[in-house]
Amino acid sequence: MIETVSGGMNPINDAATHNSSDLAKKNTFDADKKIYEYIKKRKKLSFWKIVSTYGLKYKSLFISVIFVVLITAVLISANSLLINMTLKQAIFDYTPQSQQDPSYDYGLPWWGWLAITGADLVILYTCTFFRNFLSIMLAVRIEVELRNLTIKRLLEQDISYYSDKKIGKLMTKLVGDTNVVGNEIAGLLSMVVQAPLVIIFGTVVLFTIDIPLAGVASASVYLLALFVVLLALSYQKKVTVVREVISDINGDVIDRISSIKLVKSSSTRVYEEERIEQIHKPYIKVFKPISKIDGELLAILIASDVIINLLVIVSAVLIYGTSNPENFIILITPISTALVSLTRPLWQIAAIIPGLSRAGASSQKIYEVICDDPILSDNEQNGTLFDENIYKLEFRGVKFNYPEKPEINIVPNLDLVLEKGKSYAFVGETGSGKSTISKLLLRFYDPTEGSVLVNDKNLKEFNLRSYLTHVGYVEQEPSIIFGDVYDNVKYGYFQATDEEVHEACKKAQIDKIIMSWPQGYNTILGERGLLLSGGQKQRLVIARILLKNPELLVLDEATSALDNIVEREIQSQLNELMKDKTSVIIAHRLTTIKHVDQIFVLEPGKGIVQSGTYEELIKIPGKFKDLHDAAVA
Repeated sequence: MIETVSGGMNPINDAATHNSSDLAKKNTFDADKKIYEYIKKRKKLSFWKIVSTYGLKYKSLFISVIFVVLITAVLISANSLLINMTLKQAIFDYTPQSQQDPSYDYGLPWWGWLAITGADLVILYTCTFFRNFLSIMLAVRIEVELRNLTIKRLLEQDISYYSDKKIGKLMTKLVGDTNVVGNEIAGLLSMVVQAPLVIIFGTVVLFTIDIPLAGVASASVYLLALFVVLLALSYQKKVTVVREVISDINGDVIDRISSIKLVKSSSTRVYEEERIEQIHKPYIKVFKPISKIDGELLAILIASDVIINLLVIVSAVLIYGTSNPENFIILITPISTALVSLTRPLWQIAAIIPGLSRAGASSQKIYEVICDDPILSDNEQNGTLFDENIYKLEFRGVKFNYPEKPEINIVPNLDLVLEKGKSYAFVGETGSGKSTISKLLLRFYDPTEGSVLVNDKNLKEFNLRSYLTHVGYVEQEPSIIFGDVYDNVKYGYFQATDEEVHEACKKAQIDKIIMSWPQGYNTILGERGLLLSGGQKQRLVIARILLKNPELLVLDEATSALDNIVEREIQSQLNELMKDKTSVIIAHRLTTIKHVDQIFVLEPGKGIVQSGTYEELIKIPGKFKDLHDAAVA
């Protein structure tokens, strides 16, 4: 037997509360809250704000990355100095004592400094390994946090939020843009911190080797660095446009793939192939300026690298070539090594400009998702927990216009009381507001005017999740998630046993069909139940409701996709389930509501125009009789 779940389904609520408290204990720093506060104040979200905020959440890992990057920068810069010291010490050691220059003696034999230089390289490579490893671990954590935040915001949004948005475009932001940010963190965090440090430390090393040559080299490098930074700013603006275009393309493609049945049944494959080619043309067009900047940057870096080296060599020849040739020979190798240390970061910065620009643009796309607050509050924190039975539902002075179409009055004026243990049906033509009433009961929307009351209390005052655990909803287009039969039937009542799932499926007349599949209840149903017929989807959803056994049943054309024989069998199970419960049925097929306690007939713009039992209404001239006679005809 399927056990009745008492009000509120507290095991789920308790588990959720327990998990939340555990997470709070583990992470006292609320990074999500900091992000919310920032975007409300600044009206934007930068890549570096994401890194710094979530970096504070994982403080020890973040500090470890910065520390290793700092050590790596020091070791890279020290390498040039150590080479200089090794060369001078070798000259000192092999010069006759009478001709030795004391400034070339650093207190160790030349091979000692060579060993230290080798140790510097070993430590450098070790630090580089840990820098990459720790950076990637931090990046993965931040990517997951960011994706969880984005999913959380999407789940918090009202139904109206999705009415004018492509799911594909939202998925690009949810998966694509968070992945871009995560991928770029590892390289960018280390390089953006390390490159300036290497340039600064390298400049210091240059000045310890030779002041005049250091002045020439550092001035040239810093001018080039300024140019690279300015070019990077121009690059980011153009990448933002590219990310917007690719987001639109991804959204369009995902939308078409999700409608593959329509494409196949319409034989429009060739049309779609040509259309996809056309919508990619703007992408190619907006990418041209980026390719131009890439080419300019690479050419300038190659030319500058050669020019700076030649400039330093010419300067060294002019300063030391004739007056002190020995000093020229000694200096040219460490100076060249130090120059490599100075120019290499510029190559690294140039290499990360595209990634930094992508990350910046993707951060803004993520901002577009998380910046919108839901219109309706689910009162998760401050609402009253609904821990009682539903004995009364009331629409009091309810008027409703959809936010997307505020000029159209769907529910003109509704005053209605629904009592426990009774069944009610709403019928009428399209646009009369039948399904709207079910959406108001589920609080997908709040009334434009008036109130929906549950047990004489405004529905808006309750913790919505605790209320909905008492409600079962079967919609006209059944919702099937990617997963097996157990995943789908248990959805919303996760503590159910496999045996209870089997029992519910038997009552929904789908157990035999499931058992005929090779994998049985473990069969993966495909995205949105692509592998199922309309009737099979509907039976699965009905099994879900039978399993949950709620106090309030909202059935929106629950059996519309079933044949007459199966419909009668399942209807008897639903009738059994509806005993001692409040049931609201939205119906087009009048045969499904013969036995309900009261039927309400609606007309567009007028609201309820008739009410009564089935037998009463078919005898009275009016809208219901017209619908009945049309169905019979």
